[in-house]
Amino acid sequence: MNRGDIWIVNLDPGLGREMHKKRPALIISRNIIHQATTSVIIIPISSQIPQTVGPEMIILHKDAGVEKTSVLLPIFIRCIDQARLVKKIGNLPMKTMNEVEETIKLILDLS
Repeated sequence: MNRGDIWIVNLDPGLGREMHKKRPALIISRNIIHQATTSVIIIPISSQIPQTVGPEMIILHKDAGVEKTSVLLPIFIRCIDQARLVKKIGNLPMKTMNEVEETIKLILDLS
């Protein structure tokens, strides 16, 4: 697994309003973390696109490896064990990864 890859991940069990079930997710952690630990930081992806897409969301199209147009939800960023990774399905282009990084800065109030 590498930063920028999209994998199907198993997020069950989920609690409360956490994203759950098997779904695509973007790996955003540095590759060195994957080699040094059993953890990986991901952003879940949903095919349920809200009517209003805010600046904290990123639309993904089929060219990213998702089955249909979907939304990347950095607000649900989380660390998971690598054992939750099921199957690699795609990879984001660098331009979209740069957009993801800017969105993370926005939601975490980083400069």
